[in-house]
Amino acid sequence: MILGDTIVAPATPFGHSGVAVTRISGPKSFPIINQLSKKRGFTNRLATVCSIIDSDGNTIDKCVVTVYKKPGSYTGEDVVEISSHGSPTTVQYIISSVCAAGARTAEAGEFTKRAFLNGKLDLVQVEAVASLIMSKSIENTRQQQKILQGTLSLSINNVRTNIISLLGRLEHQMDIDEEDWPSEPPSWLVNGVDAIYSKVRHFKNTSPLGRLLNRGATVVIAGPPNVGKSTLLNALAESSRAIVNSAPGTTRDTIEAELLMRGVPVLFVDTAGLRQPEDEIEKEGVRRTKSLLKRADLILSLTDRTKSKNLLNSAAPALSVVNKSDLRVNKTNNASVIHISAKTGEGIPLLKRKISQQLGINKISTDAPYLSTSRQHVAMVLCSDAIQRSQSLIKKHHLDIEIIAFELREALNAVDALLGKTSPDDILNNVFSSFCVGK
Repeated sequence: MILGDTIVAPATPFGHSGVAVTRISGPKSFPIINQLSKKRGFTNRLATVCSIIDSDGNTIDKCVVTVYKKPGSYTGEDVVEISSHGSPTTVQYIISSVCAAGARTAEAGEFTKRAFLNGKLDLVQVEAVASLIMSKSIENTRQQQKILQGTLSLSINNVRTNIISLLGRLEHQMDIDEEDWPSEPPSWLVNGVDAIYSKVRHFKNTSPLGRLLNRGATVVIAGPPNVGKSTLLNALAESSRAIVNSAPGTTRDTIEAELLMRGVPVLFVDTAGLRQPEDEIEKEGVRRTKSLLKRADLILSLTDRTKSKNLLNSAAPALSVVNKSDLRVNKTNNASVIHISAKTGEGIPLLKRKISQQLGINKISTDAPYLSTSRQHVAMVLCSDAIQRSQSLIKKHHLDIEIIAFELREALNAVDALLGKTSPDDILNNVFSSFCVGK
């Protein structure tokens, strides 16, 4: 990315539509639109109807043009948005003409990256933009909108302010005379560090729920052949997603169905039956099943007998489910076993509730903001660890101000990295690489 130049890209997806938007950002945005429209004096934030003309004087399209003067734009630069008819040919024609007039095509996420670099968004808000674009539920959309509006950033900045305040008092003490430091820790330090840790721990604990809303969960249906795994997938999806047959080994490859459970996208995966494979195709199916078990958030360990041998070898949490209750009179008294009939639907509502409880979906509330990405979680864990080390040092009889201050600076560095104040280029590049070109 080259700052100071002018970029252009479609802001709407490729394809035929009634309207398509092309976005321009940078110092040449206004001269370029003046040249292409043969018009001057666009009013800030006022939509204007005009024709866009190429360098040979040919009319490309009659468009609606809106200009946004810096710094009051998305990127913090001069921005132009051209709304044209939604033909891919027309959009590409406009982009080519804009480039011929002095712009270049934007890289992935470059508009948002410029907003970040120009102080319009911090990195937490940037990630909320990406999550909004990919959101699969209304609940997650609401959550990311709150983060984009700054609710999470404000809370994290309050933690940052508290750390800076404690650091200031410690470093002031070191400047005056470290020898005057009391043998017992002062209450303002003990209470201050404890209060910071309480807030940091809260944010760290929100990460699993935020991940559920943002990325969803994977539930793998596993068990021996012919116990009704495909039938169960169809019952959960309420559609015929998998082929059902009484012959063992019908499912050779994985079959997926994604459901929304209280706003959380949950991917259910039907797998090949776990047994000694008889051919290469079945062997590959079993291998894929075992690979999925390692990555699952939850496993539905399905059998059709109450005393079946457990064939699973996975560290992931599992629910024991016994199918074909419509064919069985006797049931186990084990409360941890869920009896269902995937064929008739008996027990399916109970199973869904148990899945929701096991994944933690029932704990999610969109009233409070959560950490949404693994990057945010890692930064908050680093901050939490540094604060805990500070607490441990404070509890010692002989206090070392310099070491305590060092740990608090480590905590501050982690918060700054979370907000993007001190993020290395490789982290930034990784964040923005997931964006579409026009955002």
